[in-house]
Amino acid sequence: MKKLLLCLLATFLSVSLVACTSSKQVENTSDATDISEVSTESVNQNEPITLKIGVPTAPPALPVLRMMDTNALGDNVVIEIDIWDEPETLIAMVQDGNHDFFAFPLTVISKLYNKGLDVRLMNVNTWGVTYFMTSDPEFSTWSDLKGKTLYVPLQSSPPDALTQYFLTEAGLTVGEDVTIIYASTSEVATMLASGEAEYATLIEPQVTKVMLENTNVRVAYSFEKEWQRVNHTETKIPNAGFGTTQTFINENPELTLSFQKAYEEAAAWVNENPAEAGALAEKYLGLKAALIEKALPTMGLSFQTAVDSKEELDMFYNLLNGFNPEMIGGKVPDEAMYYDAE
Repeated sequence: MKKLLLCLLATFLSVSLVACTSSKQVENTSDATDISEVSTESVNQNEPITLKIGVPTAPPALPVLRMMDTNALGDNVVIEIDIWDEPETLIAMVQDGNHDFFAFPLTVISKLYNKGLDVRLMNVNTWGVTYFMTSDPEFSTWSDLKGKTLYVPLQSSPPDALTQYFLTEAGLTVGEDVTIIYASTSEVATMLASGEAEYATLIEPQVTKVMLENTNVRVAYSFEKEWQRVNHTETKIPNAGFGTTQTFINENPELTLSFQKAYEEAAAWVNENPAEAGALAEKYLGLKAALIEKALPTMGLSFQTAVDSKEELDMFYNLLNGFNPEMIGGKVPDEAMYYDAE
């Protein structure tokens, strides 16, 4: 049983992050500059280049918007973002050879790495961003879901895996005791807000959006707190991070380092300036500025390099490997997957 619950957990923690429909490109046109001194001068001496970055409409994208708006990588570097709305689209971006940086669910990058692709994880930037929500005033524990129907974003996604993990830990069998219906994140949010769905798993900023639209809906569980309770740990749940390929690193070492430093600074700025970050999300992604501003405190946006996140990543990957190795590509990824500028 323990093995079974661990299998489903894995898929979840690939993150959560759900996005716009088809790919959309946004070009950086601002004249402002704002970045630390790391290799910017050498980047500026190069020929003009365009960086194509795959992101979801979720927390990892927000620092990139700040970088675009400030020309953080120098006047000769144009940033374009392509939106991915499901892991399959992201994987296609990695394989097409036309993209340079990616916001990765952590299970996805591990699976790609273990399958032989030269992907590298640069940082972890999103932690504990998933919540279980309900409009049922009587709901108090997972066991109350016996005989109920739950709505979950994207089958085999991190929210799906962790939802099933907690249900199994509570002694419930999915498909027998509990029915799960899968849909896109936006569809789940709409059904929950309208009252069509009574129980659902969601991620930010959709969590805040639903509660603003329907005051009867509440957060019943923070998945991060449940993770800590079930596993007797203070460790945070790592959900997503930015990465690139070893090929890109080899060909552009200074630009890679500049991106990492600029992203770290931009993530700090986003957390310190929620109103301004919301305005950027509305400008570039079409999200409501007020929604992003209100949701930011619970979005779990916090920068750590991949190397500095090793403790959390080791626990995460080892747990999933014991549950179902295929969720992470057959084994715990070795340290070569982690980008280290030193």
